[in-house]
Amino acid sequence: MTEGVQMKNVPELKFPTVHWFSPLATSSPKLTKMRAAKRIHSPGQSWTSSDSSGNVTSQLIDGFDELLIDTSKRNQDSTVSMYTAVEDESTLDRSISLTMRTALEYVDPEMLRHEPVKLMTREELRSAILDRMQLNSPSISDEDFNIYATVITERIFWKACRTWTGTIPINTVKDITDSADFACKDWYMSNTALFCADELQSISELNRFDWNCVATYCHGKGMPIVVIKRIFTDNLVRRSTGECLDIVEMIWLLFAMFGTDEPQSFEYWFRVLDVQSTGILAESDLNKFYSGISHFLAERNVTSLPFENVMTQFNDILGTSDWTLRVFKKNPHLTGRVINGFVNAYRFLDQETDEKTNAERMDDEDFGRGSRTRWERMIDHEFDEFYSSSSESSS
Repeated sequence: MTEGVQMKNVPELKFPTVHWFSPLATSSPKLTKMRAAKRIHSPGQSWTSSDSSGNVTSQLIDGFDELLIDTSKRNQDSTVSMYTAVEDESTLDRSISLTMRTALEYVDPEMLRHEPVKLMTREELRSAILDRMQLNSPSISDEDFNIYATVITERIFWKACRTWTGTIPINTVKDITDSADFACKDWYMSNTALFCADELQSISELNRFDWNCVATYCHGKGMPIVVIKRIFTDNLVRRSTGECLDIVEMIWLLFAMFGTDEPQSFEYWFRVLDVQSTGILAESDLNKFYSGISHFLAERNVTSLPFENVMTQFNDILGTSDWTLRVFKKNPHLTGRVINGFVNAYRFLDQETDEKTNAERMDDEDFGRGSRTRWERMIDHEFDEFYSSSSESSS
């Protein structure tokens, strides 16, 4: 099996040593295993905070990472006494102090003691990637350059789980060019750009992603109309408004559709499924989404399980009946299966079959690179010579 391009060694890259930062993840098991990214709130955050007023889900997702919020109950007594002392020594109203305590008691003080790091924006990274690509492949058209650079940039932020904040912590400005160089040499990144460019072209030749073309594409991939309508809702998984998705939003949708087992995809689909915006998925809403799945399959002469049976199965998988984003992230290897049961009929049907045949596990074993994400497996099937040679042998 060939690698396609020369890849850079991981040790040549330098990333921040701050404990809460996950290195830039390029999705490539051919390079290294990356840790699941953790996020903190950024003052430079763009559309998510200001445009999602009242959306509790957005506030939960865009605030301090749930995995970093761990000190409230252990230090409750000391926290109470501290605020009591503050009230005795000042004229602040007690209600103001209690409000501050509510906001601060869940924040790990260790998070605030680190020296500040620089933040790399998506615009800075995209510009560096574009420069690197134009230097290496001057024969490609400017239009293709722009699409490839946008896809690679968004994929890096998606894998780092920093899509909503739009920034990644770095140590020095040089890290931007190093990251761009690394991404342009990575096999998965290059082929991700090719795949997404082809998909975007097939959806709309004019890059105008309106309801008709997006709904036609998504429905053909197994997505019920009720889910597609949620995707077009403002302030959920969009940064724009209007009747059309912009190209970046369409790229996010592709990542979420084909990579339902990735942390950023968990956040994406949680926003879609949290109709009540409470931070806990309502069973009544899940029933409506599952009805869309059942109706989709029934039109193709496939009988699906009753909703109650499916919920019992999924509750057992997640270990709780209260589905929050924290629960999703605590079960990364199982959450994708749950999500498919409400957003994609074909994937749901495939995984019910795969549960009996272990097709994905056997595929990974045959490929010989260890366990892969759904996105990695799809890119390998599309572009790796291992599968093209196997197909030729079979035929």
